[in-house]
Amino acid sequence: MMRTAWLIALTIAAAPALAQNPQPAPPASPRAPLAPPNAPSPPPEKIAPPADGTLSHQLSRQKGAIKPPNVDPGMTVRPPARGTATTPVIPPPGSPGGNPSVVPK
Repeated sequence: MMRTAWLIALTIAAAPALAQNPQPAPPASPRAPLAPPNAPSPPPEKIAPPADGTLSHQLSRQKGAIKPPNVDPGMTVRPPARGTATTPVIPPPGSPGGNPSVVPK
């Protein structure tokens, strides 16, 4: 009887330790994987920045706008033509062109 009580007490005491989540294993290799030695290298123009000045000069020439390269011209979407689909401008009451009978609070 005493042996059963000790076994139950030991099981109850060990249950919280068994319910914990295991710690994640550390990565096998802390270094980044290297490219295979026979892989083709990209052309130099894809690696080096263009020789037409620094990025600051390029941004200055473009008046502060960063223009992405034209990768796929078929992806561009033209804005809709102006017509009856535009949102009308409703003047506020009491202003010229607005409803004169409405008194704003």
